[in-house]
Amino acid sequence: MAELILTISGSPRKDGVSSELLRQFTQKLDASFAHYDAYESRFAPCTDCRLCRETEGCVSDDMDAFFGDFEKADGIVIASPVYNMSFPSPLKTIIDRMQRYYSARFYLGKRPPIAKRRPVALLLSAGSSDENGDIIVCQLAKIFTVTNCELVCKIIVNHTDRGGCASDATLEIERGAAYFDASAKNITISSR
Repeated sequence: MAELILTISGSPRKDGVSSELLRQFTQKLDASFAHYDAYESRFAPCTDCRLCRETEGCVSDDMDAFFGDFEKADGIVIASPVYNMSFPSPLKTIIDRMQRYYSARFYLGKRPPIAKRRPVALLLSAGSSDENGDIIVCQLAKIFTVTNCELVCKIIVNHTDRGGCASDATLEIERGAAYFDASAKNITISSR
C-alpha cells in the first residue's frame, strides 16, 4: 500500500466527468488520501515576488499544508476538465505556485528539491473529440522533472459536451489505477 496519495481536483463541478474519473480511479487504490479541490481552496496566485529565489517557501502561506502533503505523497493524481487545451485557472494557480521548487533547484541549488520519486496519474475530460492532453502534459513536464514526479498514467474522456462520461473509460481506469498503484509501491520501496 502506498502511504499517501495526493489528489488534486481541478473541476468546478462535484458531479462532473473529471470528478467522477477521480472518484472511480481512487476507489481502485489501496492508499490513504489527501484531497485538494482547486476551486474550494481559493489559493492566491503567484505574484512573482521572487522570495523563493532567496529562501525555501513562499511569501503566501495559504498553500503550506498542500505543499507539506505534496512533499510527503507517495503518488499524485490530478483530475481536471480541459479548458481551451489547458487547465481551469484555479488549477493553473496551484501549478504556478510550484515555482518555489524550480527556484529551490535553480537558485538555491537544492537538487532535487523533493528527493522522493513519485508517480502521477492525469485524468482529463474534454468536450472536443480530438483532445489528447499533449499540451497539458507539456505544461506539466518541467514541474514534474523539478519535483521528481513521473507521469505513469493519462486517461482522457472526450466528447463530454455530447454525453461522454467516466464509464466510457472503465477499462482504462482499471488498468491505469493498477499500474499507478504498482508504480507508487515500487517507487516508494526503491526510494527508502
